[in-house]
Parts: sequence; structure tokens; C-alpha cells
Amino acid sequence: MLEEDQQVRFTKLWTDAQPTVSRYVSSLVRDQWAVRDIVQNTSLVLLKKFPEYDESRPFLPWAIGLAKFEVLSHHRDTARNRLICDTEFVELYTQKWAEIAPQLGDEAAALRHCIDELNGRPRTIVSLRYVEGQTSNAIASELDLSAANVRTILKRTRETLRRCIRKQIELQGGTA
Repeated sequence: MLEEDQQVRFTKLWTDAQPTVSRYVSSLVRDQWAVRDIVQNTSLVLLKKFPEYDESRPFLPWAIGLAKFEVLSHHRDTARNRLICDTEFVELYTQKWAEIAPQLGDEAAALRHCIDELNGRPRTIVSLRYVEGQTSNAIASELDLSAANVRTILKRTRETLRRCIRKQIELQGGTA
């Protein structure tokens, strides 16, 4: 049983890491119910093994490493499915994911900020295209524009978002 200060420390670390671990698992497992179970099992394993955690090292790579074993276990248990998952691939993928995960989180936060900065027609068109999944033709019809105009607005808005994301990451001290 963990002491109270260890429980608090684990809860803080897991709360920060859980969204990234969930995205990692989702990138390897298609079934979202299985993803939920794998992430939940990962959290239980992390909790049980927390006394072994070396606090001089980052928590996220450790959590992703343990999630990898849960993913491999899931693939082994569902081996009757046609999906074949190469263990060596998962190992390499896990290493790379742990390396880029902090950057992805920074970029996602920057994207959310930049989308919040959009106003008017560009924001409406981005929402219709990427949230609702509408085609350029459907958006054009809804907003009484030409499809070419919608595509041009999307292209310009994506470029604006790219510049905004770079700026946000630079402001946070990262590199874009």
C-alpha cells in the first residue's frame, strides 16, 4: 500500500500522463473499448509498481513503456484476429512515441489556442470541415460560397494556424 504522499504524487503524475498514454494506446489498438481497458490496466500496473519508480527519471516514458506491455498482451490475447503486430515494431514505435509525446502535447495545446483565436468565416469553415466532417461542396452550399472559395479559405486558415502554432511553441520555449 502506498503512503499518502506517494498516492498524491502518483495521482499528479498519472493525471498528466494519462492523455498521452491513451493516445499512444489508441494509435496501436483500433477497438476503443479495448483502449479504455488497456489504459485502465496500465494505470493499475503503474500504481502497483509505483514504489519501484525512479523519480530521477521522467514518468511519461516509464508509463508508456508499461502501456506497451499491456498493448502486446492485448495483441497476444486477440491473436485470432487477422491483425498481426510485430513485437520489434511495437518496441521501436514505443521508444519514438515516448520521445515525441511531449512535443505532440505542446502542439495540441498550441493548436487549441490558435483555433480559439480564429474568428468569423474561417472559424466557421474550420469547424464545419474538421469537427463536422463536411466536404468543401457541402460547406459552400451551406454558406452560399463557391467550393473553390471554401478551399482557398481553408488553405489560408491552415497556414495561419501553422504560423500561430509555431509562434505559441516558440513562446513556450520549444522548437517548431
